[in-house]
Amino acid sequence: MQRFAVRVWLPDRPGTLAAVATGIAAMEGNVIGLEVLERSGGVAIDELMVELPSSLTAEDVSRQLQEVPGVGVEEVRPVPPDAEERGLQVIAAAIAILETANPTASLAALVGLAGALFDVEWSALVDVTSESCLQATGHVPTVDWLLAFASGARRASTTGSGVMAAELPDAGLVLCIGRAVPFRGREQRELDMLVRVADRMCRPLRERIPQTWSSPPRFLGA
Repeated sequence: MQRFAVRVWLPDRPGTLAAVATGIAAMEGNVIGLEVLERSGGVAIDELMVELPSSLTAEDVSRQLQEVPGVGVEEVRPVPPDAEERGLQVIAAAIAILETANPTASLAALVGLAGALFDVEWSALVDVTSESCLQATGHVPTVDWLLAFASGARRASTTGSGVMAAELPDAGLVLCIGRAVPFRGREQRELDMLVRVADRMCRPLRERIPQTWSSPPRFLGA
């Protein structure tokens, strides 16, 4: 058997989720976990953890579930068989940040753990005051774009886009992450919680965070 995380759109009404489970059972699979990522406007976005025969591919799963009336498949991705439940992963990430030795280590842990937890393609930790990037992974947008996005995210939800931002007020920083698959409300709340932990670790030292990162930022179009 193998595991997949299956992210689906479905009408938020009784019976639809049961139809999805029936489709998985028809593939000789089993639903072993469920996370509600977002509910709005009569639509629910759920992520199911499923076990399926090793002969099936992600494309097989997507094709089968798209035959369920009203259901759309956003993503199907393989998951290691020993992966912990999502809630435990978030708690473990928060503990890892708390166990760091100093603010700089806390921020490095935040960026690395957020990258792994949300399966990002790029990340950027931006100093709001100096308008500079302290750390970046992947090909990130310009600092001006990131600061504008973070400002917009204060006024309106950005869920449904492929970028998330979360601020660290005590540190004067903002963390932005991006990927091809849209982020959902539950993921924004998870990121906000991790950022609050890291920001609390920065509270004893309110001076600017030293730029001691090992890898330079790489910007789109640079």
